[in-house]
Amino acid sequence: MYNTVTDIIQNLKNKFPFFGINKIRELSRLVFEISKRENIGFGDVINEIDDPAYEKVKVFLLKRRYPKTYGFVPKDSFYLPDMNINYNECADLNSNKFYPKKIYYTKDVVNSALYGRIKTLYANAVFIEIESLKKFLCENKFSVNGYNRRKENLFLTNEKYDFFKPCPCTKNVFCCNYSILNTGYGCLYECSYCFLQGYQNVSGIILPCNISDFLCKERIKPVKNHLFDLPRVGSGEFTDSLLFDDITLFSTDIVKFFKENKHISFEFKTKSINIDNLLKLGGSRNIVVSWSVNSEKMIGENEFCAPKLKDRLLAAKKCVQAGYSVGFHFDPVILYTGWRQGYKKAIDDIFDFIDGKYIKWISVGSLRMPAVLKKVIENRFSKNKILDEELLLSHDGKLRYETSRRIEIYKYLLEQIKLRSDKVSVYLCMEDINVWNLSGFKFEK
Repeated sequence: MYNTVTDIIQNLKNKFPFFGINKIRELSRLVFEISKRENIGFGDVINEIDDPAYEKVKVFLLKRRYPKTYGFVPKDSFYLPDMNINYNECADLNSNKFYPKKIYYTKDVVNSALYGRIKTLYANAVFIEIESLKKFLCENKFSVNGYNRRKENLFLTNEKYDFFKPCPCTKNVFCCNYSILNTGYGCLYECSYCFLQGYQNVSGIILPCNISDFLCKERIKPVKNHLFDLPRVGSGEFTDSLLFDDITLFSTDIVKFFKENKHISFEFKTKSINIDNLLKLGGSRNIVVSWSVNSEKMIGENEFCAPKLKDRLLAAKKCVQAGYSVGFHFDPVILYTGWRQGYKKAIDDIFDFIDGKYIKWISVGSLRMPAVLKKVIENRFSKNKILDEELLLSHDGKLRYETSRRIEIYKYLLEQIKLRSDKVSVYLCMEDINVWNLSGFKFEK
């Protein structure tokens, strides 16, 4: 199944010696994806081509690769990048154990409590002072293999600018006016769809040592939103909110601040079950611990090194008992054979564990990614199945399922959630107002 790209290209050149390099490039991409998707040899695909005209060959392959959407979407929706797959860049799926070999720090963090804890916890690591993170990144070339080795390096800095900011919402989507509290950068989990693997430009984990400087009313100024009763602030955009909490103890200051500011909802967004500090602190209902969830099958196939669904739900139940509210994010919902049954079971499991009155919100978003991420996923997760579906290039440069299929997903999940509780707030992530309305989410601007 996973024959080399060189072999595919050579076979196509042998059969179509008069095709130029760009035509061979597009056809090789289609042959590769059909071969992988149908689990057959690429030679079998090429042998079925019986017309020498390039346009007819391409149409034949496009119809086979995109059987549900070909003819119903613009031709430029089919994203066919060049093939440069390197299986030496595959992700390490064995463990999320974190013991960095090298710890880089700037001079201004040495008197911080976090730096002192790191010194004790990782006494065998090599500590290296750097002038600034920006200068370090300029002098050290980043690569996919560097991302694969991110567990080996830790960067300790003082954040100066990006601690608190509005969520970088996609253009032309319905914005929920979420505000982000940045508590770090980088993650230990290996989720096949994660945007960080195509976005992160540093071969390590970054932790700020000065979050207490920003936890004050003068700096935390969330935007009033039109979907919920309170303005919302949350962490977990560029790192998991709780994954490093036993090291950073960030939750201590965060919980204290938002217990004193009950006019704001604060969200810890996580896949982790690292909740011991939260349980010791005791919660407040305006503080929401929310889990990214998926069907058990998709967790097993795509969320490597992360806790199982049952473990996440057990952690959520403990947080409710400790006084917190909880939330859940079905994001990304991934299409596969049996997806309805899989996601229905996940929804039922949530409500079997948690009384709906303690669930602040549930969000739903379908699989989407910047187009450039496609090749990164192919390199890091060569056996992935998420790219086998019909992902189309949309107006924002992201690959998404076709609109009617997304609406089908959203209608179904909304229906299943409302069957279990008609009180829980459910919203869509990164979708325009028309998709909201057509899916049954009746919010107007």
